[in-house]
Formats: sequence, structure tokens, C-alpha cells
Amino acid sequence: MKRVISCIFFLVLLVTNPVKSQDIPPPNPGLVINIVSGYSIEFVFDEIDEYIYGIQNAGQSTFIRIGAIYDWKLQFKADQVIFYGTNDPAHQMELNNVGVVVASIGTNQDDGSNLINNAKVAPIALESNDVTLLTKGTLTNKGYGIENSFTLDWEMGTRNGNMNQTRMLDQLLKADSYTLNIILTLSVY
Repeated sequence: MKRVISCIFFLVLLVTNPVKSQDIPPPNPGLVINIVSGYSIEFVFDEIDEYIYGIQNAGQSTFIRIGAIYDWKLQFKADQVIFYGTNDPAHQMELNNVGVVVASIGTNQDDGSNLINNAKVAPIALESNDVTLLTKGTLTNKGYGIENSFTLDWEMGTRNGNMNQTRMLDQLLKADSYTLNIILTLSVY
């Protein structure tokens, strides 16, 4: 018998009606975040290897651009403290099963000069508190879409970086769909 766990999360930005973004202090026309693609991410665990090794590099990515006339930082967090099952809220899963690696594809240097990328070499686990993904380096990180373009590569259950070190198979998770919103917060550095 196959056990299927589906995890869906949505990126929340308070800019337009279907997609929302948050900048601090709102509204701030000097800071703009644009989610180009990857509003909704879904992981479906339906093979034993996915429970053992997790899901990584499966095309679960979000592409964003940041326009800023100020130096800035980008943080992320979940909108709840744990994943709750959609079919049965008693089914729960820890947030740190999900992590993100950020690839900079803009012209601002991602080597500590323009940007400090805390999720460059290893994923950072999802939390319910703000976690800084990107911030200003020794130089400025001001710029628009061509300078500040990023791919957020999501993974689940891989145990990489500071993610949950227990295999998903050993967490005794119940088959269900687990859904939450992820909030990206862009603010002045």
C-alpha cells in the first residue's frame, strides 16, 4: 500500500489581489518585489526513495525580481508554526522539512560584495519566524530586475543544511495534504 503525502505551499506577497507582498514600511515605492513564476509549490511523496532521500531539484522553483532604490534585505517565514493536514488537522508535520536554496541570476555580485546570500550553498529551513535569505554586502545591493533576479529552489525532506535531520519515513507522518503560506518580506537594510 502506497502512502501519499502532498505538501503545497504558496508564496504570499502583498502587492496585487491574487498575489500579495509585504514591504516595510508599506507602501514603499522604493522597494518592489515581483514574483515572476512559482507562486504555488507542490511536493508529492509517492515513492519510497522520496521518503528516504527527500525531493530536491524537481523543478520546484520560484523566480523573483527585486527593484530597490535603497539597500535591502529579504526574509521569509511560514504563516503558521507547523504544517497541518488538510483532510485532518490532527495530522501534523514540522516546518523544517522544507528548505530553500537561493541562486542569484542578476548582475549584482553574489560573492559578499553586492549581496550576502545565506542560502547559497545549503538550504535554509522554513521557520515561523523571519529568516534572512539575502542582504546587502560590502557594496550596495540597490538595483532593478536585471541586477536583482533570483531563483528560489525549494526542497523537502532532504535533510540538507539546517533542515530536519530525521528521514520523512521515520517521522511517522500521516498521508494527507499539508498546506501553508510562505511570506517573503522585503525591507530596507
